[in-house]
Amino acid sequence: LWYSTAGTPTVSYRYSYDEKQKRFALTLTQNLEYSPDVLLHIPVAIALLDKVTGEEIVPTTTLELKDRAMTFEFNDLDRGVVPSTLRDFSAPVIFVAEDPAQQDEVLPFLA
Repeated sequence: LWYSTAGTPTVSYRYSYDEKQKRFALTLTQNLEYSPDVLLHIPVAIALLDKVTGEEIVPTTTLELKDRAMTFEFNDLDRGVVPSTLRDFSAPVIFVAEDPAQQDEVLPFLA
């Protein structure tokens, strides 16, 4: 389906951290501009990094985005984290934050 569909998929993201529950939630939403009814299977390799130090808290794992929007939860996190996404170029997509402030929070950790 990837090669027979026009355009580059866009994946937008938003995340939240619940300090009380020690839970990080990441919502991914896919869209294909020229084929809005098409849903792709998009692998998104992600790690979670300490928001202050950049230390890897959750090692790289691959999330599988198969629906229009999916929320992935990570539990038992004692501190705030930011996602490091599309590691090893896991998917050829345009990746954008729904909230520009979250984009700014993630940018310092890109290498």
